[in-house]
Amino acid sequence: MKEIKSCDIVLPSPSLYIPSGTSSLIIKGEIKLVLSTPLKVTQVVLKLHGFSQFNNSQKSTTRNLTTKDLTKQKLTVVNVTKTYNPGETILPFSITLKSPQNLLESVEGKHAAVRYVLTAELTKANPHAIYKTSKNVILRKNIFTNGVDINDKVVYEGEREGLLKYKVEVSKYMVIEDDGYVGEENDDDDSPCENPRGKVKVEATFESLDKAGVKEVKVDAFEYEMYNLAKFNSTTGVSSSSGSTTTAKSSTSAPKPKTPTTRAAPKIPAFSNVNIQNPHHTKPLLTPSLTIPVSSNASEPVTFEIPIHKRMKPDSNINFLEIKHEIIMTIRFDKFMLTPLKLEVPISIITIGS
Repeated sequence: MKEIKSCDIVLPSPSLYIPSGTSSLIIKGEIKLVLSTPLKVTQVVLKLHGFSQFNNSQKSTTRNLTTKDLTKQKLTVVNVTKTYNPGETILPFSITLKSPQNLLESVEGKHAAVRYVLTAELTKANPHAIYKTSKNVILRKNIFTNGVDINDKVVYEGEREGLLKYKVEVSKYMVIEDDGYVGEENDDDDSPCENPRGKVKVEATFESLDKAGVKEVKVDAFEYEMYNLAKFNSTTGVSSSSGSTTTAKSSTSAPKPKTPTTRAAPKIPAFSNVNIQNPHHTKPLLTPSLTIPVSSNASEPVTFEIPIHKRMKPDSNINFLEIKHEIIMTIRFDKFMLTPLKLEVPISIITIGS
């Protein structure tokens, strides 16, 4: 419509957090209409469409999208014929989501997504025409209502070949400011920001039993996406998990070392009807790796932080797409013949309102 200079849906916050219990969720906002000439409108309708989407192509170069509706709602904002004058017009709205606890949280993976889209439709009186504008709504689970303590730590302790005792404590959660980011379709912009988006705190103690001092700690971090087409096909809109808590490995002994090389392989495996061990998509969060020098006579605790400058998606654990994060620390010793110790530490990326 030539009369419309701009028409936008404005929300007070980039993200909405699903309440606990049986409470409903109210989405409040406004339609901001800017006109160059008068416009006669017969109706303004607001529609909310929530859907999940999966690319079940067997090839990474093609797309074969399957979409399932999660929710559809409609609200009539204006239901009388009215002429709006040139300039700015604000049309407030309030739409209620009943039983939002049954909805999946918003997520944007490389091969699957859960999206909620608000669409405003303005119907022109004469000649008849419909103008549409849309905006994504981000729904998140509030894991703090589940008793999550952001100060929790993952603890690794053990002895290495009778030469060294170690104890490593790593933050279990990294809290990042919620700027409404869930990832973008075909998101290739991976440039790091100047200030860290988040930091992981580490405290380690190394006790030499045979002058086997520690030289340095090499740190890598990864974001993994894992998919399950069979579970997507059975999706009813109810999440299989309440949120983004990652189960830590046992703190009583060191985990069996694993190398991230297979996970970081650039080739994406073809989709299958069962989960595979390796993620379908891996994103390194530290490039290059971070190296922390450690004094060889370190008997006192060694404390350092792992800054992450790249953009991260919050943890997600819906039934067909899981997003997880992991810190891999390689502890190298002064004695070059001693095999480095590798610790894989899961961390959870959680958001907090700005």
